Amino acid sequence: MNVKAVENNASNNARPFSEEKILKECRHYFSSETARTAEIAERFMEYFIRNASSEGVLFKTIKEITHDLNISHQTLTKVLKRLEEEEIIYRRNGIIGLWQE
Repeated sequence: MNVKAVENNASNNARPFSEEKILKECRHYFSSETARTAEIAERFMEYFIRNASSEGVLFKTIKEITHDLNISHQTLTKVLKRLEEEEIIYRRNGIIGLWQE
């Protein structure tokens, strides 16, 4: 990580990711999906940003996320798979992490 990235992180509550960049990428990747799927993807990413640790890791189960966002398991799984394919997030051992910029 270069000095400029460190400065940007310091001004962003010490998070290793840019909220604006993540949401912009999410909108881009889901622009060809249905409006409903695109909306759910954006809601999930906003939820992720609010609830992730400062290292960009979300410690929530799929069941907790679907309950909190009031969406179906199937729809959330579809969104997560697409975000994984685009290398925005990764899923390992019950956590959802954000690929570092």
